[in-house]
Amino acid sequence: MPGDYLFANIGRTNILMYALVHRLWNAARKAAGVSRKITPLWLRHFFASAGLAKGVPVTDMAVWLGHSDPRTTYQTYAHILPDAPERLRSVMDDVLSFKTQLVLPLQFEALHETASPC
Repeated sequence: MPGDYLFANIGRTNILMYALVHRLWNAARKAAGVSRKITPLWLRHFFASAGLAKGVPVTDMAVWLGHSDPRTTYQTYAHILPDAPERLRSVMDDVLSFKTQLVLPLQFEALHETASPC
């Protein structure tokens, strides 16, 4: 099936009705003995927040959340990213001091060779 969907409906349209998801989730939550009222929307926010906090690119997260524009994802979860400049600084320090080896995909090298100088 095209796309990497976590959940797909029986018609393979990948559109799930919220009421069905909510009913199935509540049944699973109760069966697992989880008494805290955790909703599917809470799980969605947790998924996005955890991924972004650990460095998953906003553009990737936007695709997985179904946002057509990554700005929507950024505007919704910007509060998760306040340490982004420090994380970038740390990555660049490690790469430039050779603490971490940087391996780029071949597509990047081909793009760089054909691009005009900056």
